[in-house]
Amino acid sequence: MGSLPINTMVRAIAVDPGKPQRVYAAGPAGLFRSDDAGLTWEKAGEGLAGEPLAVTLGTPPGAATPPTLFAVLTDGSVWRSLDGATTWQRIEASR
Repeated sequence: MGSLPINTMVRAIAVDPGKPQRVYAAGPAGLFRSDDAGLTWEKAGEGLAGEPLAVTLGTPPGAATPPTLFAVLTDGSVWRSLDGATTWQRIEASR
């Protein structure tokens, strides 16, 4: 574990409601995850093809598994992680 890079601009933060000590931060330096309420951070955006603009969580009521994490990149693409930001899949828009 480490810290966020020096002078990191954070555009969005999401807190896991089931594990309040787990926090996600997104910005030009990438996506990061903290499992200790922000004391230490690790890069969590491996697999994202671009710069994160926003990050949010979707949690089904009563869910025991990690919530679905969504990241929006500066190119407008939307990505989803079902495993706490370990892996990511791009969500394709359907028309």
